[in-house]
Amino acid sequence: MDIVLDGESLKLSVIEVFLSEKAKVTINKEVLKKIKKSCDIVKDSVEKKKIVYGINTGFGKLCNTVINEKDLKKLQLNLLRSHAIGVGEYLSKDSAKTSILIRLNSLLKGNSGVTPDTINSILTILNSDAYPLIPKIGSLGASGDLAPLAHFALLLIGEGECIYKGEKITGKKLLKNLGLNPLSLEPKEGLALINGLAFSSGIFSVDLLNAKNVIIGGLCAAILSLSSYMARIDAFSPKLHSLKPHKGQMFIAELLYNALKDSKIKDSTKRVQDPYSMRCIPQVLGPIIDCYEYCKNVLEIEINSATDNPLIILDSGEIISGGNFHGEPIALASDFLGFSLNILGEISERRVNQLLDPNLNELNKPFLANNPGIESGFMIAQYTDAALISRNKILSYPACMTSIPVSANQEDFVSQAANSCLKLSEIIENLSKIVAIELLVSAQALEERNLKEVSGKTVEIYDFVRNLSEPLKEDRSLSKDINIVASEVLKGNFKKLLPSCEEL
Repeated sequence: MDIVLDGESLKLSVIEVFLSEKAKVTINKEVLKKIKKSCDIVKDSVEKKKIVYGINTGFGKLCNTVINEKDLKKLQLNLLRSHAIGVGEYLSKDSAKTSILIRLNSLLKGNSGVTPDTINSILTILNSDAYPLIPKIGSLGASGDLAPLAHFALLLIGEGECIYKGEKITGKKLLKNLGLNPLSLEPKEGLALINGLAFSSGIFSVDLLNAKNVIIGGLCAAILSLSSYMARIDAFSPKLHSLKPHKGQMFIAELLYNALKDSKIKDSTKRVQDPYSMRCIPQVLGPIIDCYEYCKNVLEIEINSATDNPLIILDSGEIISGGNFHGEPIALASDFLGFSLNILGEISERRVNQLLDPNLNELNKPFLANNPGIESGFMIAQYTDAALISRNKILSYPACMTSIPVSANQEDFVSQAANSCLKLSEIIENLSKIVAIELLVSAQALEERNLKEVSGKTVEIYDFVRNLSEPLKEDRSLSKDINIVASEVLKGNFKKLLPSCEEL
């Protein structure tokens, strides 16, 4: 299917299709009228020698330095070259391509003053197999993602580097392969390309898609743990949760109740109440669902916004300098989601502990070892679990609280949105392994029950895990098993087991 961009209606679900189905991107032809009009406004401003930031002035603290008209193109060229100063590992292909998609969608709003040629070049690169090599470190999330986006923008002028059909090549070679000429940037264009939140938003988009996958994987793990622990199902009764009607809580309570209601082993212990890590799953994970929905809404507003500076107001012809590039919405949302997901990992580890400690269950198998003492079973899997959770706790410190003034205090409060999103990526990667450990432990514990008495949904999840990892009959290294299951979690292959989660 084709994806049609219009600057107004890009959704996370569309980005998911763009990445998973390699859909071709097209442009709503009506927006080209706005593109031309904004170009005309910039051109008119230059001809009338109006002093406008970024068009005929320097940048940052140099905003009061007026640039001679003959140097305006050189100004934009130097902007890209001087700002392409990122370092560190390169951004993933998915995040890089999503960043370009978002930057293009923002430019299509017609408030940035870029030419149709620039739009066409971005679109052609986006629909090719190419993606820019963008170093991860360099953005402060205000004035947008300057350094990372400059590395992409270099491709448009025949500089920089990218991956094309699996090969690392120069921007010059890429343009030749795609039948494009290097752009000669008009006034304002360089600034429009790099002065926005496309880099942070691209990472955050992929983070949200991956977060949904690990949340679903975590719910599958919870269902297995509840069954193997023989937890009381009345804690998930709709009658109870209607008395505290948070949307996420009610969603998870209904999901767990429906998944477990047909099991014959439920409520079969003498426990009056289960521990919080079992009983309070809706109350703990429900707010994470609500947080996820909030973050998705923030993202979808951001990726359909004009985020560079200055911006052209089409109705009045004004060119207004402001701060729409500031990434605080993305920074706050990604930090929020980061420590929310950490809670998912923490409660998962507590359920693992309930299943491994013979003093806390009726399994009578310390660490689920078949020959305790000679064998350690899953004892050290919990150590790895704890190490991953500790790492995520460190990463949960809000990046948005670490502003550092730059540009001689002209840019004296920055969002750190990019750093928020980058550490969120690592939190999610770690969380996929935390979820994998619970899936393996709970599947092992479930084998001590009569599987014929287990509900159908639990058996579906158990069978899926067992297709990835054999039961632990005697001690072996579990590193490979954890990584295999974690990969399936992160790729979203558990989604088919809980189809009601597709609405997230």
